Amino acid sequence: MFIREKIKRRNGKEYIQHQLIESVRTPAGPRQNIILNMGILDIEQDKWKLLANAIEEELHNQTGLFNSDPDINKLAQHYAQLIIHNRLSRMSGIEEIDNSEEIKDVQYEMVDVNSLKNSDIRSLGVEHIVFSQIEEYNLDTVLKDNNFSASQTDYARMLIAARLIHPSSERETARRLNENSALCELMQTHLAVYDNALHRTAVMIWEKHDGIEKQLSQTAKDLFSLKEDVILYDLTNTYFEGSKRGSKIAKPGGKSKERRNDRPLVTLALVIDEEGFPKKSRVLEGNVSEPGTLESMLDQLESFSGFGLDKRKTIVMDAGIATDENLELIKGRGYKYIAVSRKKKYEDCFWDKSEDEEIMLSDKKSKLKIKLVKTEAENYLLCHSMAKEAKERAIYRRKIEKFEEALTKLKLGLQKKGTTKRYEKILERIGRFKEQYKVGYLYKIKVQREGKIATDITFESNPAKQIKEDSLGEYVIRTNRTDLSGEDISRIHRSLTTIESSFKSMKSELGLRPNYHKNDDSTIAHIFITVIAYHVLAGILKKLRSQGIKYTWDSVRKILSNHARVTNSFNDKNGNTIHIRNSSIPTLKQREIYKTLKFKINPLKRVKWIISLKNKKNL
Repeated sequence: MFIREKIKRRNGKEYIQHQLIESVRTPAGPRQNIILNMGILDIEQDKWKLLANAIEEELHNQTGLFNSDPDINKLAQHYAQLIIHNRLSRMSGIEEIDNSEEIKDVQYEMVDVNSLKNSDIRSLGVEHIVFSQIEEYNLDTVLKDNNFSASQTDYARMLIAARLIHPSSERETARRLNENSALCELMQTHLAVYDNALHRTAVMIWEKHDGIEKQLSQTAKDLFSLKEDVILYDLTNTYFEGSKRGSKIAKPGGKSKERRNDRPLVTLALVIDEEGFPKKSRVLEGNVSEPGTLESMLDQLESFSGFGLDKRKTIVMDAGIATDENLELIKGRGYKYIAVSRKKKYEDCFWDKSEDEEIMLSDKKSKLKIKLVKTEAENYLLCHSMAKEAKERAIYRRKIEKFEEALTKLKLGLQKKGTTKRYEKILERIGRFKEQYKVGYLYKIKVQREGKIATDITFESNPAKQIKEDSLGEYVIRTNRTDLSGEDISRIHRSLTTIESSFKSMKSELGLRPNYHKNDDSTIAHIFITVIAYHVLAGILKKLRSQGIKYTWDSVRKILSNHARVTNSFNDKNGNTIHIRNSSIPTLKQREIYKTLKFKINPLKRVKWIISLKNKKNL
């Protein structure tokens, strides 16, 4: 073996590349084979021969006798592992049989156990179920139908799978795919994975998002026989750490779902069915008015084949979108709706003729009190949730504590040097506290003054103003589904928790945040890849939950994290070096997940590469 330098010219620029070469004899005469493109070597040329010899020793699993340079040894181990990985990966294929049935013939070798080495350990478990679900969705066909080339299709599948496996930047994704993940082995691709290619592919996914999402939604509907009778619509937003100056979508001024109103926001509008499968998504400006988004979303949904023809669908919304105008819009298009009423207070007499009921919630522990009022056009359901009451009571208690702390701190500051004491400023600060904590009406607050200077602040509870205890935990649902019982109305409305769970999963498990991209196309692409990843995840979770397995996606990833692909190398008695690439044996929990999902227990077969000490042609 030897190393040579090759100069390539592209677009008027010269690029240096180093290659590891072997000389072989053929019937046509001596020839040179490229074993490995090594990139650019950062060592002196007089050490190239030492490195080539050290790589050959590593491939033959031998300890170097003469080379004691630690830098050369580290490089040799790195390049030898690349050669072994590339060779064994080309030999790998998708195995059609269970691991327990893989070896049918007994084969004995006399080996030096002290020569055994394990290398190139890569995670396989999560990659396996994600890629298998992507295959089940025929994502490659979907991408090709949207004019992706073969290489772009592979990069797109890598991006989407990586968002489920280990969400990170394109640079980190490329590093993990090259060094830590067996995804490329599963895909049987030998593409060079680098961040610029992933960046370009991400933007292309966004440019083709309408067609991709439409086909994925239809595929999921066919695979899982989804009824799509109930459609859930909601919005969320996320913030940016950077300023996003000049952005057309990242805008300040919106109400942050994560309480980061100090940062520019971008909004994601999402439509899913009651089983959690996405139908349509849109990326909107961060300060968008929620009610104004519904009409255009309905227009886009109706462009889906068959959606607009079925007027039995019920659209479920939260109060933020359920304006009177939007409810009239839905009725005008022939759909049904179930929505939280925006009206805060109904007269007590409105509920007089209705009977109190109690229904058991899905957790089999909590109960919900309801009253149903039927009118000719709409039904109204008054709900009282003990859990919601406890939550609202705790929120009020925290607000009161923080409000009193803020007033006390302001009061104590009047006695310290360097703090604000001007009477107008103190009143302004108190006004801000009232606006922030929303509990100022519960107090009588007095500010004493001497001229323009405030000297003291006193506050006490206002007996005439108290929290309306009887309204805590209450909300009203309105619907034009007059055929439903109170229990049915409540059940369908509670399916909104499905979309809330979807948003939570995207943000915490699928890398929706943080989003560090600077230009709008890359920003939107990042968000949309997360949505596509959730399309895939919805299918996995549906299969698991239908069999009573209610793991979160994080739990699934942890359980599968130690199912790995590994290369074992050792020497036999004849001086040959044997490299075997194999998968670890799945644990009981891992097998349970694979069998529930109806995926193979071991997706990659065992492969073996023998390097003969006497005959080096097989390098």
